[in-house]
This record gives sequence, C-alpha cells and structure tokens, in this order.
Amino acid sequence: MILSVKNLSKHYIVKYGALKRSKRIIQAVDDVSLTIEKGDTLCLVGESGCGKTTLARMIIRLIKPTAGEIMFNGENVTHLKNKHLENFRRHVQIVFQDPYSSLDPRFTIRRTIKEGMALATGKYRSDQAKELRAQEMMRAVGLDQNMLIRYPHEFSGGERQRIALARALSLNTKLLILDEAVSSLDVIIQQELLDLLRDVQKQFELTYLFISHNLKVVKQISNKIAVMYQGNIVEL
Repeated sequence: MILSVKNLSKHYIVKYGALKRSKRIIQAVDDVSLTIEKGDTLCLVGESGCGKTTLARMIIRLIKPTAGEIMFNGENVTHLKNKHLENFRRHVQIVFQDPYSSLDPRFTIRRTIKEGMALATGKYRSDQAKELRAQEMMRAVGLDQNMLIRYPHEFSGGERQRIALARALSLNTKLLILDEAVSSLDVIIQQELLDLLRDVQKQFELTYLFISHNLKVVKQISNKIAVMYQGNIVEL
C-alpha cells in the first residue's frame, strides 16, 4: 500500500455579521479515509465544491489538515517539516487543472523542468545530467526536446499539460495526483492525454490519484472510484 489516509478533516472558521462576531465552521473535508495500492489508479469523483481538491492538497501537504493522518509508504507524513517534507515531495507530485497558471511564463521549458530537480539532492549534480533528464522527460510525454528553449505561451493547452507532467515525472515520482488534469481540454486532446497517462504509468511504475467530475473519463482510467459528497466519501 502506497497511500493511506485516515480520518482526514479540514475545517475552516468563517466569521460573518456586521462586526464579524459570529462564527461558523465549514467542513470542507470531514473524516475521510481511503487507501491506494501501488500501481493502482483511484479516481475521486464528485460535484464542484465537494472537497476533492482540498483533500488532494492536504495529501501533498499544501494544506495543513485539521485532524487525521496521512501515511505514505508506511511513514506518517502528516506533520513533516523542512528537509523531511522536501524529501516526501520528491515522491508525490501534483498536476493541476490549468497548465498555463502552473507554469511560470518567464521560464523556458528547460528551466521549468530543471528547477524541480533541485529537490533531488545529489542525484543530478551537473548541468549535463539535468539536461539529459529534461530531454528524457520531454520524449516520455511525446514532445520534441528542441522545444525546451520555448516558453509556455508558445504551446497549446494539451502541450502545456504534457510539460507539467514532464516536470512532475522528473523526480522519479511514485504517486501522481491529477487534479482535473484533462477537464480543460477538448475531447480529442483529452483522449490523447489519457492514452499518454496509461503509457507513462506502466513505464515509470506510477500510482495515480485522479480527480475528475467526468464519469466518461473516469471509466477509461480507473481501477477504483471513490465518490465524494459534501466533504465525505459516500461510496467506494
């Protein structure tokens, strides 16, 4: 088992009223438990606002949980800090819905992919090693290595999402979270990206947490499906 989430919750306190004296608790995610086996694809489905993205961001530790624990490869990563958290994030990466906003428009694709390699302390010591890895990742996602000199605005939405995938894979990722990663693409490009995801999953022995509201997409890629509603897993 690569990931185990136990009783994970995220509650927000919202103040309201003329003087902001009244409070109420918003339960974005409430007592969620799930597991993902190595090599599987667990699809998390549910309507907008049900807590899917909040759950994903807690798993990768972009958001601090209110309660519960996150186990990755048998290690409790709920409260990791500093170098320990950096090491965890080498193995767990996320690809967001909007590929343009997740790529720095001032960086070439070469710099975008190489920047992530800073987390792989000691693995890519020289610029040549980083360059070879960047070229390898571009080929893996079906893009020409000559595109490394270009900037994000020079690519289509589907190509930008491939670049985001290449960046995530550059660190020998074990668990990849895909947060509505194909929802902003047209049907043909969606299918191409789904085919690519299946290919790289086999090639790099990846485990996916795939978040979507499109059941047709989910049917093509999932091993298991967790249905989320109002912050809870209601069906698995």
